[in-house]
Amino acid sequence: MLKRIVVCWNGSAGSEAALAWALRLSHGTGLPIEIFDVVERSLFVGDEGALERATTQEEQRLALRLEELAADHPGAVTASALLVGDPLEVLSEQTTIAALVVVGTAHRVGPRLRYGRSLGARLATAATGPVAIVPVEDPAAARQRSGIVVGVDGSAVASRALEFAAAQAVTLRQTLRVVHCWQEPLAQEPLIVPDDDFADSLEAAHRQLLDTLVRQAREEHPALTAEPVLLRRSPVAGLRLESEHAFLLVVGSRRLTGWSRAWLGSVSHGLVLDLAAPTLLIGAESGDD
Repeated sequence: MLKRIVVCWNGSAGSEAALAWALRLSHGTGLPIEIFDVVERSLFVGDEGALERATTQEEQRLALRLEELAADHPGAVTASALLVGDPLEVLSEQTTIAALVVVGTAHRVGPRLRYGRSLGARLATAATGPVAIVPVEDPAAARQRSGIVVGVDGSAVASRALEFAAAQAVTLRQTLRVVHCWQEPLAQEPLIVPDDDFADSLEAAHRQLLDTLVRQAREEHPALTAEPVLLRRSPVAGLRLESEHAFLLVVGSRRLTGWSRAWLGSVSHGLVLDLAAPTLLIGAESGDD
């Protein structure tokens, strides 16, 4: 069960987007917000004087922002800290099953306008709790977002994501869209055309799985308003489409071990690289325990 929201803030457009989204979540859930502002030490290697000046300036900027928040959102922010160090390490220490860490993104870069290896993406690989990554967008468009979308596939980590999303949907009084995407085996092979009866039987099996998951969610949360969505397309494309105007997209993330620890699962990784909505990644260790 979540007990607090941790926002990474540094005055950038991305951090302001994360803060605005967190404030809306806090208003709906009553969860307190804690703000962490991190001065990155590695930017000032060999120049302690510059680091000291930058820290002083950041203290002043954070203090001013906290005064504005106290006036505009009384009681929402209950704690704050200005720290010097590695932002990834500082925020990783804050990730627990009881804390939601919220980070923003930089503007998209590259020929396909992808987000790249953002702080949020790197944090999500090492987190021991849920992490929300919020894209920069027009504030008016952000305020119009509504509804929660969750991706399911029958796996244990997706079940965690569904339980988390359902609980949040009930608390926020939002509709939950439960999305399950499927494709035929070898669907990427253009010369292989599946038999219609085979495709129909596959679709029926996937429909049964989706209906079972939605029924279980409704039984666990009687006040839940849930809509099943079955899509015959890739999970990344399907979830991006369904979450385009959503307040939140929730996906399970396989947090890998060993040399592959730097990467998320393929679906969550693809969604983080091309964010369509505020996206919350939840691993097998995250939940309401």
